[in-house]
Amino acid sequence: MATMHQPPHLSSFATTSHDTALCIIPSEQHCRSIESLRALYDKGYGNWPPHINLVYPFVAPESLHRAKFQVEQCFRNAPGTISQNSIILDRAGYFEHRNNSTVFLQASGESSDILSSIRSFVLKSLGNEDSPSKFHLTIGQSSNESQSTREFLLSKINLLPPLTLAPHHLVILVREKAQVGGERSSKMRVWDVINIHNQIKQVPEYWLNHDDFENQGAVVESSNEETSGTGYTRQPEPGSTYEYNTHTRRWCVADGRTVIDNHPETFSISSYNVLTDSRHPVYERESLLLDTILSKPALAEVLLLQEMSDDFLSCILSNDDVRQRYPFASHAPPSQSDIGPLPSLRNIVILSKWRFEWEYIPFQRRHKGAVVAKIPGIVGLGVAEKLPLVIAGVHLTCGLTDGSVAAKKAQLQYVISHLNQKYPDSPWIIAGDFNITTSEHTIQEAVKNKAISARTEQTIRSIDSMLRGSGLLDSWIKSRVEGTSRNAHSDREDLLEGEEGATFNPRDNLLAASTSGTSNGRPQRYDRILYRPQDSLYIGQFNDFGLPQIRDGVMHVPSDHSGVRASLTIRPGTLSAKLDHSLLLSEYPVRLQSASPSLFQQGNVAQTLQKLSVFPSAEQRNERKEAFDLLKSVVLGMTAESKPSNIPMIMVPVGSYALGVWTAESDIDCLCIGTTSSKTFFRLAIQRIRRNESQKIRLIRKVEASTGTMLELSINGISMDLQYCPATAIVYRWSEFPSLAASDPIFNLPILSLRKLKPLRDLNSILSSMPSKSTFRLAYHFIKLWAMKKGIYAGKFGFLSGTHIALMLSWVCKRLAHDTGSIATGDLIVSFFHHYANFDWQNEIVFDAFFHSQKPRYHRSAREPMVILGYHAPHSNIAHTATRPGLNIIVQELKGAAARLSMPDMTWGKFFESSNGSLKSSDLTIGASQFLQVYENYVKIDIQYWGRSLSKGRSLVGWLESRCIGLVVEIYKTLPNLTVRIWPARFAEPGANDSATEYYGCYLIGLSRNQSTEGPDGIEERAKAKRAMDNTLDHFLTQLRGDQKYYDSDSCWVDTSISRPGEVRELALDKREWGDCEMEIESDSEDEDEVDVLADECASSTPSKLLRHGASTQSSTPVSTSKLRPASDVLNRLRWDPSLDGDNYIVGYEDRFLGAREMALGKWKTEQTDMEFIPQHRILYFKRKDESIDGEVVWERATRIDKVFGSGVGSGNSIT
Repeated sequence: MATMHQPPHLSSFATTSHDTALCIIPSEQHCRSIESLRALYDKGYGNWPPHINLVYPFVAPESLHRAKFQVEQCFRNAPGTISQNSIILDRAGYFEHRNNSTVFLQASGESSDILSSIRSFVLKSLGNEDSPSKFHLTIGQSSNESQSTREFLLSKINLLPPLTLAPHHLVILVREKAQVGGERSSKMRVWDVINIHNQIKQVPEYWLNHDDFENQGAVVESSNEETSGTGYTRQPEPGSTYEYNTHTRRWCVADGRTVIDNHPETFSISSYNVLTDSRHPVYERESLLLDTILSKPALAEVLLLQEMSDDFLSCILSNDDVRQRYPFASHAPPSQSDIGPLPSLRNIVILSKWRFEWEYIPFQRRHKGAVVAKIPGIVGLGVAEKLPLVIAGVHLTCGLTDGSVAAKKAQLQYVISHLNQKYPDSPWIIAGDFNITTSEHTIQEAVKNKAISARTEQTIRSIDSMLRGSGLLDSWIKSRVEGTSRNAHSDREDLLEGEEGATFNPRDNLLAASTSGTSNGRPQRYDRILYRPQDSLYIGQFNDFGLPQIRDGVMHVPSDHSGVRASLTIRPGTLSAKLDHSLLLSEYPVRLQSASPSLFQQGNVAQTLQKLSVFPSAEQRNERKEAFDLLKSVVLGMTAESKPSNIPMIMVPVGSYALGVWTAESDIDCLCIGTTSSKTFFRLAIQRIRRNESQKIRLIRKVEASTGTMLELSINGISMDLQYCPATAIVYRWSEFPSLAASDPIFNLPILSLRKLKPLRDLNSILSSMPSKSTFRLAYHFIKLWAMKKGIYAGKFGFLSGTHIALMLSWVCKRLAHDTGSIATGDLIVSFFHHYANFDWQNEIVFDAFFHSQKPRYHRSAREPMVILGYHAPHSNIAHTATRPGLNIIVQELKGAAARLSMPDMTWGKFFESSNGSLKSSDLTIGASQFLQVYENYVKIDIQYWGRSLSKGRSLVGWLESRCIGLVVEIYKTLPNLTVRIWPARFAEPGANDSATEYYGCYLIGLSRNQSTEGPDGIEERAKAKRAMDNTLDHFLTQLRGDQKYYDSDSCWVDTSISRPGEVRELALDKREWGDCEMEIESDSEDEDEVDVLADECASSTPSKLLRHGASTQSSTPVSTSKLRPASDVLNRLRWDPSLDGDNYIVGYEDRFLGAREMALGKWKTEQTDMEFIPQHRILYFKRKDESIDGEVVWERATRIDKVFGSGVGSGNSIT
């Protein structure tokens, strides 16, 4: 190197000004990886360019002109003094300061010598002595509190490709000072250039563009209090998409456009947080993570990964299966020599089957941002034709503090604002780790412990509203409601509101427990996939993946999060069915009614129900679990006393216990499914139960009815019902049962079996499609308690039952969730009352329009004022016991509840209070006392019993109770201008039942003139109405006293009378407990059609008693082994077959008192509420009325003749 000789005429310049600098600046295209690191770690980012200082401080600004001229003159006078070889920066280094360290990229060897020679030449040109300097390009600063922070930055720098610079010109920077927003700021601007080897006129100031951040999103986010002072501003940055080259086996920047020739019918996207944590290094979980990403449930067209590190990105992008599935990526592997590191410790990476373009949207907080990609050619037709599909991958700020919640909302606002500005008409998908707390319990605890403010609580709840307002739908909620969710894990029964579908569960995931600091943390649904349809995207399926698995007794946990995957339908040609279904849904809207803030002044719904002791205690839950387990072990033969059973059987709970809405007063309904006949099962079950009576199992009663046989039991004082369904194929495919389609051939079963399975299948449909079971259960408890206190919770009296409420509530819950996303319990309750208070019960039916693709074809009879349908076949009206007067009362109470909830000073607790403010859960006389005061007259049905048999007393009361609804109907038919209401409980005089040997009780039916209609005002009209009422009561009483099976004048008395309000005002609710009676084998269901199951299944048995009648003909033909069609089938065909004349047939039946009688077929009543109803099991025969054929018998139970269908011994040839 030539040595410079300083001419005597050179001026000397002091290099002491920090407002100027002489440096080398690399071009923008050479330092993109450097800038991505500086943006996060260098406090000088945006103020200084990436640079190597040659002389800093430099000369005073006022001397720059002369100094520049003098240096350039020296270079021109000494050509060849400076080497033209390139400078290479390829090593990491750091300066250690008192409080931090500066980490940088530096040169070595010849490159360092070249820099030293340039510095020496410039200093001497300025009349200064040479001085040493450590040349470097600053990447960032790290805190000295942790050595690992510095080591992390150094590792990032070591992954940078070598930076090569040609020292052809030097840049002079001058500090530009400004006053922005009351704060001083300064930036280094290019003043001029000193050329050494070639001429360049200007250097682009590309580093200044980073601070020109003026879009709306930045303004919104900068309002975050916690980020003030720590934030920074950056513009969206375009990213390079990489494509794997199979020939060079390297990742290269994708060039050209990949055209998707055929628009795909579906598009799937997965999102997965892989966890980067020093306590659980990724390299220890690499194989598990790879297996998870490549597993079938995770495979998709686009995969969004959060918390990606350099090492793991290099790992997965070196895997051949990954590269084959996802040939395009937003970032290339840092292990590749020409690729730089990922900017942060935890990064968002997109892998894709198709080429895409993307940009990075930085947030106010460092290391947080969104990756926004657009894929052209996916959407084919419709509104979004020729528009790209836009996907935003997010990983929002974690934590539950005032600042972090505000940051989350601001970050989402910014993403949505950016998408609205740049892609206003395109369909969107926003997916990733939202880190939004969803557990209501966690939120309430944070408020209670003052970890967050009440305002922050409202902010959390407002986020969902903000997303809905932007047109974004939650794929998990949509698929759950539409029944297409295929989650691998089943939600635990102890989950609270907002915990279903959790993707972060410290109770089941060891890594989640570790990262959250507790194994008792509540589950959170952090990970989501939202989409804006734009008439182009429709939810297909949703599933999770990456759950902990136990292999060889060891739990394997890939990450602290589980992944989520959504499949969307995007091809319009396949959407006709979905469009038709959308049209169906539009015909059945449910309007969201928000709960008033005043309702929460004294606590939320759960707290109110807790005060009312609605929820079972832990001890009661354990008792019921033990009772069910005991019965299951006894019936299935799994006890120590039983021999191992070789009969495959399944036993499951149904009803309120299985739905999770039971209370301390509820019984447990059980269904056993097996491979044997009903006769064999119940014979076996009774034997096993009797054998285990020492375990406090008592058989109370055996009931045989049209729905089959049922056993009533008591286990440790807990009432249980046991029913059976013979279905061999279902037993052997039990593991598939929850996911079997309704059209599966396995359900080609007899009607009785389908009826037995219907409660279980309907139950599964509700639970599998409910977006929030805990919200549903809280609302159910609230509505049931209201119905009980109002005296309208009694299905057998024509009011609401648990099944009514479950089906009505599930529709409202799903409909609202489908339209609005997650819904709070309070909003659901208020919406429920408003919806059904204004429901058109006369013309509409309640059904689930998500399950039924079209409105069910249900023929509604005139006797059905209320129709509520379940899910699966056979389709029957759940509300078949409803009556017109009963429905009027239900609607009246619904309207009253809706009005009370709208009162400005109403609270959840006050909603149940009496006038004196009582809030006791046992105070069920609130509604009853009102009932005893508001009606003008009361029909009083008295019952007295002094017999010794407790079981007969219980049967008497139950029998009378079942007849009351018929009297209500007859009174309403006789006097339609009256309001008729029965209270669904017995009353008694105070102290009337203190005696253990006698019982007295009464039922009351309230009567009042209907204000909307004109009643009988004249004396003659009133007398006529009184005679009609007396006749109705006399007829009712005659029927009761004529039933010798239940009514015995030697031990009981039943009477009716009309009472004034003053005569019943002192009555109290009857608290008499009848206890457990001895087993009764006889049937106790006269109001149902009995099926002779035993006779049908035992083909060799013969009737024990043949009832004689004049027209019947004795047959000597042996009883056929062919099963005889039931009387109901024959009755329906004779009535409805157009080729037959129903008026030409007679029904022979057995009267209780008169023996065999006959009735014209046209007069036969099938409605159970009809006073002339006769159970069909009393039918003996059908015969022709036509005298020319001499009254030919066409069907007879005793001789098994069937000329209608040809079953039994009949040929069926003579019917036509």
